[in-house]
Amino acid sequence: MHVSKVTRYYATKSVRMCVACRQRDLQKNLIRFKVLESALQLYDGSGRSFYVCYMCLPQRKTQQIIKRIVKKAENLQEQIEEIAQICQK
Repeated sequence: MHVSKVTRYYATKSVRMCVACRQRDLQKNLIRFKVLESALQLYDGSGRSFYVCYMCLPQRKTQQIIKRIVKKAENLQEQIEEIAQICQK
């Protein structure tokens, strides 16, 4: 997976929930993901999506939850680490 630019899709005052810790926060403070062809991707404007907060992303519990969402997870750990690095920039 190669993502060169992170585009943010969010409304200014929308509140969303992290799938891992279930904390509610402003949409801009969460990372938005989608699943496309059994691969985890940053949200690009189309398709169903889910949110994870920055604190939950590296946790093992979050990876297990994402595995349930992705179902046919291949290299999920690597995908999560790559996305975490992109989001930190």
